[in-house]
Amino acid sequence: MAKKHYDWKIGPAEIDAHSLTKHDVLVGYLCRYFEQRTLNARGRERFRITLVDGFCGGGLYTVRGSQREILGSPLRMLGAVEEARILVNQGRTKPIDLDVQYVFVDKDPSAIAHLKKVLCERGYGAEIDKSIYLMCSEFTHAAPAVMALVRRHTPRALCALFFLDQYGYIDVPASLIRKIFTELPNSEVVLTFHVSSFATYTNDEFADKIASTLDINIRSALGGKSIEELKNDDGADWRRFIQAALYQGLVSNCAAGFFTPFFIRGEGSGHGEYWLVHLSQHHRAQDVMKQVHWLHQNHFVHYGGAGLDMLAAHTMGFHQKFTGGFRFDDVALHQSNNALREQLAQNIFTRTQSVSIGSLFASTCNTSPATSSMYNNALADLVGEKDIVIVSADGKTRRSARYMRDTDVIKKNPQANLQWQSASL
Repeated sequence: MAKKHYDWKIGPAEIDAHSLTKHDVLVGYLCRYFEQRTLNARGRERFRITLVDGFCGGGLYTVRGSQREILGSPLRMLGAVEEARILVNQGRTKPIDLDVQYVFVDKDPSAIAHLKKVLCERGYGAEIDKSIYLMCSEFTHAAPAVMALVRRHTPRALCALFFLDQYGYIDVPASLIRKIFTELPNSEVVLTFHVSSFATYTNDEFADKIASTLDINIRSALGGKSIEELKNDDGADWRRFIQAALYQGLVSNCAAGFFTPFFIRGEGSGHGEYWLVHLSQHHRAQDVMKQVHWLHQNHFVHYGGAGLDMLAAHTMGFHQKFTGGFRFDDVALHQSNNALREQLAQNIFTRTQSVSIGSLFASTCNTSPATSSMYNNALADLVGEKDIVIVSADGKTRRSARYMRDTDVIKKNPQANLQWQSASL
């Protein structure tokens, strides 16, 4: 399996253009994360969190084939927090202090040395060993010390965001992610895998090693076929099938309640596909990540459906004809809106009891690319078509998506379309 080899011994390392989009996603997620977490924090003076970059690199790159200089993920994180600090305090008479602790880990001594140099040159030197911690270690070995820092910084909330842009497929065992969620239950994990390298270099031996790391029965998941057999099947997109098999084992064995399993297509299209898996224990965190997917549109793709069954076997299976994927663009938005209206109605009318908007989203969001606002728009359409009635906690009837809340209850309209009435029989 090919791994990234960056060299910071003589200055910024070279990076391929297709790797840059991951950093844009990181920044976009952090800004939205802080915005959502502080949106209703009236009277709150401080918000504490730890940001962990488990494969941080040396902090500065040049784009391969050019002289363009690019900030690495640690500097992008620091900048994103400053951007978020301005954003969340707009219009507030009493600003919220974003008390952020940073932990940057890399096993390459030259990377850590270069990162420290870059941090000092850019004015962050005084924060090293205060709010910024550098660790030269493999992430698996550093994890206990990292989690201890998180507990010290947020002893009650136990909250951290782990960005794990690993070098291969076996650098972050599923057991470690389970441990993170057990000991730090309010944390989130963002994993990336270089799909193109996996597709090119993997073989049966390496697939077995991945399966062991992620606790997956890969032989069963691949229908008894070997990797080489799948590669030689010209009628199959074997990569998609392998990703589907890996995703199911990864999610179940990491003990994450909520996830997004979409793909990044970076700049310089054609060779830079990454699999980005966001794992969390709350549906609102999952929703924020999906908002970022739609924000970056054509940089994301997924190979399943548009509605509530995007990961069903018949849509993710390798016998499905590939049509370019779902790209989070206007076409995908139209497909999702149409699918949601019908499938949400079916879901609601097959229930024996009324359901809140929050519960409906939480129980279905893992298998849909749609955001909560898209759900609300679909529900508003169903209200307008008199298929359902939505009632707030104080008894008010909701008609507009803008005013819908998680606690609002969805009720079947007795006068609904006969199609939905029959679904409940």
